[in-house]
Amino acid sequence: MKFGDYLRQKRENHNWTQPEAAARIGIEQSYLSKLETGKSYPSEDIYGRLSSIYDMDVQEMTASVFSAELDRLREINDVRAAVLKRQQNETRFMRGWLVAGLIMIMIGGAAVGIANTVPESARTENLYRSEGIVRPGEPAVIFEMLRAGSTEETGTLSERIDYDDRVLSENRGPSFIENVDGGYRVYKLLGTTRKVEVSPVRWLLSPGIMFILGGIACFYISRRWR
Repeated sequence: MKFGDYLRQKRENHNWTQPEAAARIGIEQSYLSKLETGKSYPSEDIYGRLSSIYDMDVQEMTASVFSAELDRLREINDVRAAVLKRQQNETRFMRGWLVAGLIMIMIGGAAVGIANTVPESARTENLYRSEGIVRPGEPAVIFEMLRAGSTEETGTLSERIDYDDRVLSENRGPSFIENVDGGYRVYKLLGTTRKVEVSPVRWLLSPGIMFILGGIACFYISRRWR
């Protein structure tokens, strides 16, 4: 607020009219009116009287009155000292936010950089399935024969079915044979899928962006309170 408005507010807090307040301060009512309307500013002597009569606290006054208004009161020792102290506090305040913003941006930039440095990897999975064990002396297509019902002495299809799936990173062709106890198994390719594995440090991207935005907000706050 303006210094004049501050004086008027102090007078009204005491429930005094201008003539009453002017009489207590020892000045003309017209001069008090000029002080309250901002047409005039007090000397150090008059400021001392105002401060005593209105119970003014210089710290509270400098925190309430606009900086441009305080510049007009810098010839008053108490006001000048309070203004310098406030400016020092504001400087420390701004530096604190600037340092915090710089640290946050550095951390955020490092996190984003790490998240983008380690690339995503892709791997291929080949699914092979064996329907069961092919006994010695039986053809590799024994299960197709059982399914077609062209053989009986080797048992039924339901009795012989014993699925075994293998997921391999390498493609071993449409089929391959693997020896097992009691015979061998024929593994046939059912399908191939390509899986993309996300980088293990990809999660750093979100907090990194948040740190950068937080740093920018710190810079904005420091300028806002300048």
